[in-house]
Amino acid sequence: MAVSTVKIPFQEDLLQQIDLVVMREYRSRVDLILEATKIHLSRKRNWQEIFSLGDKIASKSNFSENDVMKEIKAHRNK
Repeated sequence: MAVSTVKIPFQEDLLQQIDLVVMREYRSRVDLILEATKIHLSRKRNWQEIFSLGDKIASKSNFSENDVMKEIKAHRNK
């Protein structure tokens, strides 16, 4: 897999927070930032899949947004 180097400017306070974590965890800034990026991308992908599934289900039903709100209110009132 090809690797590229990216230069990213950080605000000093954020960099200090990163440094505290990497010191406690005995790892490098690069490792922490790569892991954080992978986690973020995974979460984004998961949410996209959830919304996509919701859109798919919604397109197969005859529910309007108002119908959904009524169901939510009814459920909350139980």
